[in-house]
Amino acid sequence: MKRQSIKILMIIFQFIFYFIVNKFYDVPDRIMYNTFFIYLILNFTKNMYSFKTILIWEELRKQLQVHIEFLLVMLINDIAFWKGKYVVVHIIVGLTFTFFNLFIIKFIRKIYRKILEKRLLIIGIGDTAKNLTKVIKENDFTMYNLLGYISVNSISGINQEIIVEKEKILGDYDQIEEIIYKKNINEIIIAIPFINNIQMLEIINNLDRKVNKIKFIPELNGLYTINSKVEDYDGIMLISAKINLVKIKYFIKRLIDIFISFVGIMSLIPLTVLVWIKTDKEERKKGLFFTQIRIGQNEKKIKIYKYRSMVTGADRILEEMMEKDEKIKKEYEKNKKLKNDPRITKIGEFLRRTSLDEFPQFINVFKGEMSFVGPRPYLPREKKDMGKYYEKIIKTKPGITGMWQTHGRSNTDFEERLKLDEYYYRNWSLWLDIVIIIKTLKDVIYKRGAY
Repeated sequence: MKRQSIKILMIIFQFIFYFIVNKFYDVPDRIMYNTFFIYLILNFTKNMYSFKTILIWEELRKQLQVHIEFLLVMLINDIAFWKGKYVVVHIIVGLTFTFFNLFIIKFIRKIYRKILEKRLLIIGIGDTAKNLTKVIKENDFTMYNLLGYISVNSISGINQEIIVEKEKILGDYDQIEEIIYKKNINEIIIAIPFINNIQMLEIINNLDRKVNKIKFIPELNGLYTINSKVEDYDGIMLISAKINLVKIKYFIKRLIDIFISFVGIMSLIPLTVLVWIKTDKEERKKGLFFTQIRIGQNEKKIKIYKYRSMVTGADRILEEMMEKDEKIKKEYEKNKKLKNDPRITKIGEFLRRTSLDEFPQFINVFKGEMSFVGPRPYLPREKKDMGKYYEKIIKTKPGITGMWQTHGRSNTDFEERLKLDEYYYRNWSLWLDIVIIIKTLKDVIYKRGAY
């Protein structure tokens, strides 16, 4: 009953906002009530008042879909019945309601968190459970309250290494019913991707009616596109994956790249002056910029531009450092960079921390050698270390920002970067690019994970 009251509160907020906008433009009450009713119908058909446990990016996409549909319907009505008299008001509503709703939804979820939250239990203690935990912690919008984990190592044939926090392991699978009752669990996620079908079915049957919802992560998670969905094919579960080969999307991506790179190039003028002022006199003589050969799309070699953040002869110094110190050699071979790198200049440390050292690459984007969003541009000497990922990653234009920059940035090791870049190749869409751009801006503003 409380959840229904919260849905009504959401509708009241929407109506107040809609009422104010319509009154400001002198829209007759009859038209205002009729169009708001249409708006409500669109929201209910898209299940917009469910407060489901989804990521904010998915909520944003749903909001955009609803308001684009509303805008199109209203524009047709305006032209057909009202001679375009109320076009302006419906354009304003269509454009502003998305962000107004996101603000209100976040506000409601924060105020009524105890009512709306899902008390979650994860079955599994390995890598999958750890990665899932990271996503939940970084996305408070999901409304999950993760209470802990259940070990399934007591089940025959399963032996997971403990990767999650040991103190949050609530018990073994044999104790799960007691834990569900004691902790008042209402949702469970099974994070054991390599479990066989019989074992999975046994777990699901055992938990049936004990919680409100059971979710599981399939063995091939991460390989399907962002548009994948589960279908019931007369009792057979199918996962359909839409492959993004529509050329118009690549054309739109290129237009976005041209616009962003033009803005970026314009910002290079004042930024270069600032870097020049902040750079020591001796360092200025060696130049503010440096170029480096990287692997571009389809193995084409490209020359990328960056602000110089290291001393001259950095590659030679690195080789000497690795010869003298085995620990440094192991760190570089694993991450392809050093956390406390003595080669970085004083201004270089600032440029890297704020990601400003990458700005000259807007020139590469404008030339069409790179994209704003894409896999990182790898060095030719890294080709042998890329292994099986190489053939997939090079089919896409490298980018200034991408999956690995928004999923840990410098804190991810080389192997994980490769996996994330391959994921981008498999899952690319314009919407994924938008999400990465927003997350990149957040990371840069909060200076998270860069070195």
